Amino acid sequence: MRLPVVTLVALLWAQTTHPNRAYVRVAQAPFLHGVASGDPTQNSIVLWTRLTPPQNWTGSISVNYQVATDTTFSTIVASGSTTTDADRDYTVKVLVTGLQPDQWYYYRFSALGTTSLIGRTRTLPTNPSRIRFALVSCADYQNGFYTAYENITLRNDVDFILHVGDYIYEYGPVASSVRQSDPPKEILTLEDYRIRYSHYRLDSCLQWLHQNFPFIAVWDDHELANDAWKAGAQNHDPATEGSFAARKAAMLQAYHEWMPFWPPNVSDSLRIWRKFSFGNLADLIMLDTRHYDRDQQVAANSSSLNDPNRSMIGLTQRTWLLNQLGSSTATWKLLGQQVMMAPLRAFGVPVNTDQWDGYPAERETLMTFIQNNNISGVVVLTGDIHTSWGNDLPFGPGSY
Repeated sequence: MRLPVVTLVALLWAQTTHPNRAYVRVAQAPFLHGVASGDPTQNSIVLWTRLTPPQNWTGSISVNYQVATDTTFSTIVASGSTTTDADRDYTVKVLVTGLQPDQWYYYRFSALGTTSLIGRTRTLPTNPSRIRFALVSCADYQNGFYTAYENITLRNDVDFILHVGDYIYEYGPVASSVRQSDPPKEILTLEDYRIRYSHYRLDSCLQWLHQNFPFIAVWDDHELANDAWKAGAQNHDPATEGSFAARKAAMLQAYHEWMPFWPPNVSDSLRIWRKFSFGNLADLIMLDTRHYDRDQQVAANSSSLNDPNRSMIGLTQRTWLLNQLGSSTATWKLLGQQVMMAPLRAFGVPVNTDQWDGYPAERETLMTFIQNNNISGVVVLTGDIHTSWGNDLPFGPGSY
């Protein structure tokens, strides 16, 4: 029996009724931004923290880390040391290997005579009968409070957090803001992006979530600028905001510094597409529909809308994706990606060509490959749209 291809769109809504929890304890210094983990595999995990050095500090800082099976650290299974400095905004990121599958671990950092909060993380199971994760996206700090992050932490019944983009927003102040993000302007430079991440990560609810669960994350447009494509964005004007390439380079550096993500190719800072295996149960295939090789968006009435040469993910990534789908033996193939894949039209006209509706030929190529190769159990996980949807994706010529 063919399992349906389904697209799910999840919303992380910033609740406006929640008290402002954007504070941290001074006692956490120099680890004011807490701890985080990400990109779990069966035997490895990425650990992250950031040091806020004393005023006028220069030079590097030595940082130690420990990983244990208990909160008292009586059974330490991994440890090491590294350094950080201003060139990486005093962030720390280490890849810990040699761990056991399906295991909760506890970790901490120490530096400048102080020990961080204890973080909790876990490795992936080898061949589970079930997995449970929280799907989040679109977390505009200025639109409200991170109650959803807090609620996930309090539930405490998920294995990991899947973030499909818009972890930060690039916008400056707006009249309807319920709280203000720093810097109080649209962010353009490396310093701007670093400050924006820093301010977001001072929110206690976000810190709690990172402290308790590993993240698997990809970016979307607002990590850079609204409706971005590979060489520009709707919310970037070169005449007043300078080089888009320089802005994109600043975004990439800040993202790599501040997110608990390990690049699948360390020589390619732009590649974020990668796969996570859950044995025979599921393959989680993370895509980049935004920055790697997307062609510019066109209007819904454009003569080039259906041009088969236009692409959202690019030939290199598309070849990789089809290979992953074609070779997967898992029951479920989960596509973690940024924008809505299901058709969304009004009177036959695409509502938003920034979504897959703006690249119908490439979407049909993907659907035809799935159909022709009898690939079952494909589920598309999506962010971006700020509403919740569930759709069966259609097959065949003319479906889009």
